[in-house]
Amino acid sequence: MCKRAMALALLVLIPSVAAGQPAAASESTSEGRERLTVQIAAGPTLVDRGRVISIAFGYLPASRLELLLNTEVDRMSLRFERFRGANTAVRGGAMSLVSVETRVALRPPDRVSPFALVGIGGGVSRPRLPERGSKDMVALSAGGGVRVPLRPGFSLWTDVRMIYEVDNEDGVSRIWPVRAGVAWRF
Repeated sequence: MCKRAMALALLVLIPSVAAGQPAAASESTSEGRERLTVQIAAGPTLVDRGRVISIAFGYLPASRLELLLNTEVDRMSLRFERFRGANTAVRGGAMSLVSVETRVALRPPDRVSPFALVGIGGGVSRPRLPERGSKDMVALSAGGGVRVPLRPGFSLWTDVRMIYEVDNEDGVSRIWPVRAGVAWRF
């Protein structure tokens, strides 16, 4: 059983073994060299006047397809809105989220390229209103962005997403984080 698991891990982690190619042949192509990525980003949230910080680890099965494990913290400020002649408090607080994202780029990694993304994840929501506390939640996200390569394996990127957060008490809320960051592919 252990030998089968190790063989399967080798096939997944080293694509040239699965394709039957020698390692030197796959390393000479740009796709074989840059399969893993680490990304760090931060930025504002559009509607709630908050901020987002994230770090992601990814795998590139193809040059234009990226699978990411993303962790982030979104903090929204407490604000008051006027609704039908009365001031209403809009919940602030924080959301800690772990999600899986898929990004599809229009061009290869060595060129400036727009990309689309979708994601699903879960985490903990800590609203300030109506009452403090932690709530488990599920989040769905969709958006798009642009990647700008600076040198081989290193790029800048930015994206805008809409995150639907569904928790067990408040129902559905939307968050619009804008991230800008750096990506290192190796």
